Amino acid sequence: MMRNKKENIFNRYLLAKPTIRMVIEWPMLIVLGIIANIFSQSTIPFYPFSNIFGFVLLIMGIIIHGFSHKIHKQAHYQSDKIEKLITEGIYSKIRHPGYLGLMLMYLGVAFTWGFTWILIPAVLFVILSILTALKEEDIMKEKFSKEYEEYVKQVPWRFIPNLF
Repeated sequence: MMRNKKENIFNRYLLAKPTIRMVIEWPMLIVLGIIANIFSQSTIPFYPFSNIFGFVLLIMGIIIHGFSHKIHKQAHYQSDKIEKLITEGIYSKIRHPGYLGLMLMYLGVAFTWGFTWILIPAVLFVILSILTALKEEDIMKEKFSKEYEEYVKQVPWRFIPNLF
């Protein structure tokens, strides 16, 4: 019984309104970055190139995330509230550009900050984004059935074309 309750809480978090998750995840990443800045001596190798790499990832993430929202006006809705399947623009290349943008931003912030242990929450948030995308796909399959199946055939890549 306890496991089902924990799984339910976990699923509710994954499928929460994206703005709710943003209010939890971004401050956590920023606070941990500040703590790392104060107490940590362990930096990501190849300074300053790793920091520049992180900044490039961050900017790419912002741009990709922005493109996804420009086309998908309901992207910040809960999955079950989305009324239309978006298949044009960046969504014609990958199915989850918004999450790709977020993942790039998480990793970009971590590399830009430059402390090794801040990669832990960044990677955790990337994994949570992937799991959210997988859960949302189940909802979209149920909600849009044949239309979504056709979309998956036309756009087989979730995040990175020809890779994943």
